[in-house]
Amino acid sequence: MKDIIFISGAPGIGKTSIGRILKEKLKSPYIDLAWLRSYHLDSKWKNANNKEEKMSLSNLRFIIRNYLKNGYKNIVITDLRSKSREKLVKSFSNTNYLIIRLVINDDKELKKRVLTESRDSGWRDYEKSIKLNKTIKERDLWKNEVEIDNTHNSPNKTVKEILKHL
Repeated sequence: MKDIIFISGAPGIGKTSIGRILKEKLKSPYIDLAWLRSYHLDSKWKNANNKEEKMSLSNLRFIIRNYLKNGYKNIVITDLRSKSREKLVKSFSNTNYLIIRLVINDDKELKKRVLTESRDSGWRDYEKSIKLNKTIKERDLWKNEVEIDNTHNSPNKTVKEILKHL
């Protein structure tokens, strides 16, 4: 059992699907940072900026601390960009956390996922997703971070792999 489970990866990699399944299996809270930001951003996120992102991270820290204070475990957090994830992980470095880094090792597969019309996200920029996925794969693993190749996995299979690390 962990205090916090951070799930990172490029758009289209499976974070939302996996977060939802983990929430059900672990009976734990699941928070997507994009949801917190969507409360105050316009539908195209044209008013996104560093100030509002900083505010959103502050809100997320408060929510996580409140869950921890009330005894929750396995709090699932998704949709963090690199800088945001680094700041958030540092904020909770005294907790028992796990970072799951999801990657896809086939650009065509990632493109297909990003362009799938049934996705919750409106994100369709597969070229940026492919570039971000490559950047993520090239960086060294952080403390308490595990990489999972999600190229050919179903969400349930990936969740089973994650559960092995809890």
